[in-house]
Amino acid sequence: MSDELEDQMVAKTEELTEEKKGGDAVAEATELAQIDPKDAIVWFVKGKAHYIDNQFDEALSSFSKAAELDKENPQIWHMMGYALISLNRYSEAEEALTYVKAMQPANAEALCALGICQVLAGKPDDAKLNFNTAISMDKPISMLMLEHFHDKFFAVSKDTPSRTKAMIERILETLKLVR
Repeated sequence: MSDELEDQMVAKTEELTEEKKGGDAVAEATELAQIDPKDAIVWFVKGKAHYIDNQFDEALSSFSKAAELDKENPQIWHMMGYALISLNRYSEAEEALTYVKAMQPANAEALCALGICQVLAGKPDDAKLNFNTAISMDKPISMLMLEHFHDKFFAVSKDTPSRTKAMIERILETLKLVR
């Protein structure tokens, strides 16, 4: 297959993923992986397609394959962290996101994800440190992530301790006041 055709297929998969058309993206990415199974980018976009389609085990498998082929790519580890959080594998997610933090210390999104992981793992003090660092780097993206996870998980979770919920709510309120 030509590099141009492969690039077009990667672009099509990315477009379908962004449009939240998970099933179509998975189908395109699966075909792409069969054509070029030794390309980390192929496995990365396949992982993202599975992730968007809520197929977290398959996403993790694809991200793991991408990481085997390109061990140092922080984007792969970042998405792997999301998949691991979705699978409630918090200690592994924390390791993946800590790697991203080490490779990209100014990545506010990764720091927020690490903080969210740490909240879920029962480490509110570590989480608060990462949230505060992320907020100081990129307040808008940090605010969006914290609001999303608060609304979709923390606020409705019966498992999240009230102390942790209160911490997240205080952070959000502070951010809203100083917008």
